[in-house]
Amino acid sequence: MDDLDNLLLGSSPSLTREDVESRAGVDGEQAAAIWAAMGFAEVPYGTTAFTEADLQALQTATELLALGVIDADTLLVLARAMGQGLAKLAEAQLDVFRGLSGGMTVDEAFLAAAANAGDVLPRLEQLVLFVWRRQFAAAVQRSFVTAREDGMPVLSVGFVDLVNFTRSSREWTSAQLEQTLERFERDTALRVTAVGGRVVKTLGDGVLYATGDPRTAADVALQTVAAHAADRSLPSVRAGVASGPVLVRLGDVFGEPVNLASRLADEARPDTVLVDRVVADQLEGLDVRPLHRRSVRGYRSLVPYLVRLPD
Repeated sequence: MDDLDNLLLGSSPSLTREDVESRAGVDGEQAAAIWAAMGFAEVPYGTTAFTEADLQALQTATELLALGVIDADTLLVLARAMGQGLAKLAEAQLDVFRGLSGGMTVDEAFLAAAANAGDVLPRLEQLVLFVWRRQFAAAVQRSFVTAREDGMPVLSVGFVDLVNFTRSSREWTSAQLEQTLERFERDTALRVTAVGGRVVKTLGDGVLYATGDPRTAADVALQTVAAHAADRSLPSVRAGVASGPVLVRLGDVFGEPVNLASRLADEARPDTVLVDRVVADQLEGLDVRPLHRRSVRGYRSLVPYLVRLPD
């Protein structure tokens, strides 16, 4: 384990919890809160589990507070957002490397990792920092151009869903399942980013995304439906799109447009896109038809609009 710590953390742990808190000048409660917000398990006092890098990170957090730009509560929100996002990234990276080490024993895999760590880890770190800066710049730019209502950004939210995914996944091999999900998520994400939107999250058999206007959100849904309908190797999809003010928190979105998009996707038939009235009113040039009023979970009188590309 010491070898593994040296490999991944850059050095073996040499500090206890009390060492870090004392040298950083932070009380135990605050240090524990920051550590937990980042997504790490609590370490008992007296246990040697920290490195100089851990100490530096805590000192950096306290420096942010000293600058007066953020308060203690905001710091914890930021720490939690980073911890959750980077934990997912770490798991994804591990999956990639696990695939490369297939067929190796544990010792062989460790030796291979050790042989390449010096070249690979610094480059991965540089890429992570680059992607974060670019993503942060894009998020700032989107925030300046997004309309607001009652202090909340007005976004168009789309939900694209694989049809009969649960039943199909029982029949697929693990390789087929992974390949299908990867292609679905990758291609949908490319369509979203091409129009300046962002993927909010993936939900196994679905992708939730947001754009700045109804037309681009509907275009992503229509293009995804058309691509899957034209390729027999891909399962059918259905989609729902709604627009309105949303709450953005830790990168996720909440509010009526999110709920509506999900309900509309549930109501859509395979290879179709349903939208709400707000979106329908903004789709000039497309074939938009109101459907029968219906009662769905959370909405007693919902009127979906079916959207198609013109013939």
